[in-house]
Amino acid sequence: MAIDYYREARNYETLMRRAFNCERGKRYGANQDLFLELFEVDKMKQFRGAFTVYDRHFLKIKLNLEKALIKLKKRKRYYNSYYHFTPLLLRLHHATKPQHLIKIINISLSKIIRLENQLKRK
Repeated sequence: MAIDYYREARNYETLMRRAFNCERGKRYGANQDLFLELFEVDKMKQFRGAFTVYDRHFLKIKLNLEKALIKLKKRKRYYNSYYHFTPLLLRLHHATKPQHLIKIINISLSKIIRLENQLKRK
């Protein structure tokens, strides 16, 4: 199963923009190019072996996601947001591949959409 890197990068940017309520830019890491670079560097790592640029880039994205999940966890308008986003933080700490990050991003976005739909119904 091939991964659509552009779709996953857009999902990353969407998550960061919703978490921080910001426009596209590098301030909060809300830029899909940042996530696309991770996949490009990952391909280079597969050919060259150990690669410190990949490790730094992966850590940068992981830290951005951690900040976003902490922000979402503390959001008061979502009912029980702590219980929704804390397990994702735990999964994030054990993530070692970009595919793990993709799963966390997709689950987070679906939770945000579900919680916002609950708010609209009330």
